[in-house]
This record gives sequence, structure tokens and C-alpha cells, in this order.
Amino acid sequence: MVPLDLISKYFWLVAILVTGINWAMFRKRAQPYIEANRDLTEGYGALFRGYLFWLNIPWVVMGVGCISGGVPSVWHYLRPRDGNLYVLAWFASVFFLWVFGTFWIFFRGGAETLARHPGAIEFTYGFKRKDITQPAIIKTLWILALTGGIVGVALMWSTDIPTPNFR
Repeated sequence: MVPLDLISKYFWLVAILVTGINWAMFRKRAQPYIEANRDLTEGYGALFRGYLFWLNIPWVVMGVGCISGGVPSVWHYLRPRDGNLYVLAWFASVFFLWVFGTFWIFFRGGAETLARHPGAIEFTYGFKRKDITQPAIIKTLWILALTGGIVGVALMWSTDIPTPNFR
């Protein structure tokens, strides 16, 4: 099997692995804060569980489509306009997370929760890192990321993106 063919079939597995690595890095970043203030332990625990569970939903949905044979390759996820039910299910899972995340960030105190737990949101520039602990900045970053996602989805729906064939 050609490496690009493997990526075409198992990208979802790589994404789950990357999410796990990021989760582990988040736990490591948070450890000094937890040791310094044990009152944050429960909040970090909820964030860790939420991160691992919620952020893997789209990748599990994608994996079902790829493993079942319902989607020939990961590249077909760039073509929602074809109407493949597995691809549409993947987009539905992403939209669900966008709605759920927006509701949590803005109406359930999510931005404030993230702000109270340093290491949850971090900005890296060069070799410097800065924890983002202001709810207004977290909300702004969410809106920017959401806007970028919406633009990306709109382009996928409106553009005829060719699917590569590596065989």
C-alpha cells in the first residue's frame, strides 16, 4: 500500500492520535497549575475528559465512513455537495460541535472556565508561550475560528474539489 493511500484511508486514525497527543500536552501544561492550586483539579479533570471525548467525535464518524467502505477515501470529505451520507454525517458532527461549543463558550460559562484554568488556551509565537486567561479574548478567538470554519465549509460546498487517486 502506498503511503498516500494509507493516509487516504486512515487519516481519521492519525487525527485521533494527534488529538491524544494534544490532550497529553494539555495535561502536562496544566500539571504545575494543579499542583499549585488543588481547587482546580476537578475543573481540569472535566476539561481533560471533555477534550478527549468531544474533539474525537468527528474523527470517529469519519472512521466509520472509511472503514465501512461508505467513503472511498478521506478526500471525499472535501466534497459534501456529492451528498454521500457518511460525509454529511461527518459535517453534521462538526456542526453539532460548533453549536454546542458556541453555546458552552458564550452561555454556559465556558470562556470563564477556560480562563480560570491556565494552560487550556495557549498562544505560541516563536519560542514564547502565553496562556490566554481573559474570557473576552477566548470568545474572540472562538468567533474567529468559527468564522474560518464556516468559510471553509462554504468553499467546500461551492467548489468542485477534485479527489486525488493515488493508486
